[in-house]
Amino acid sequence: MVAAAVLLGIAAVTLTGDDDGDGDREDPSGVVEPPATAIKPGPLVTEVRERSPVGRFEEAECRRRAHSVSPPETWFHPPDSFYPPGGGAPSRADLDHLAARDFAVVVTYRPDAPRAARDALERWASEGIGVIVAPSDAQIPPPLEAYTFDRRLVCDGVDLDQLTEFTDRHFSRPLDYEPHEDETGH
Repeated sequence: MVAAAVLLGIAAVTLTGDDDGDGDREDPSGVVEPPATAIKPGPLVTEVRERSPVGRFEEAECRRRAHSVSPPETWFHPPDSFYPPGGGAPSRADLDHLAARDFAVVVTYRPDAPRAARDALERWASEGIGVIVAPSDAQIPPPLEAYTFDRRLVCDGVDLDQLTEFTDRHFSRPLDYEPHEDETGH
């Protein structure tokens, strides 16, 4: 339980990119800006879990395969770990940047997913470090997809156990992270 509390605290700092936890900066003109830099992500995991910290939700058939992501030229570091459908979600370039340069695990789900599935994904995202969950922009998205800079997981349901194992395996290896600023322009 203590380890979970420590990981949750690290997740808050990691996802906000701000040491004092408020996640936003205010310049002298009164304009509030989200954090511009990400924090070194890992390695954060020393043991790969077979079970999700929030429960499985549903059992699904999942496929894992090699994958690659090209870093986009323009992007923005999203401030939240979960985005509901209906606007405000990070762009594909933002998500690809997180996977390629920040070594995050990007999770997408069908925008028409049942509320219970979205709630389960939101609970799962709040327990994670270096993860972001957003609705998919694909024409025919699978119920659940996760990707990193070098691997992809595609599931025919929202299986949080398999998603947790995929994420833990990613963060159980050394990652060569370099701090950087946003490259906005979109």
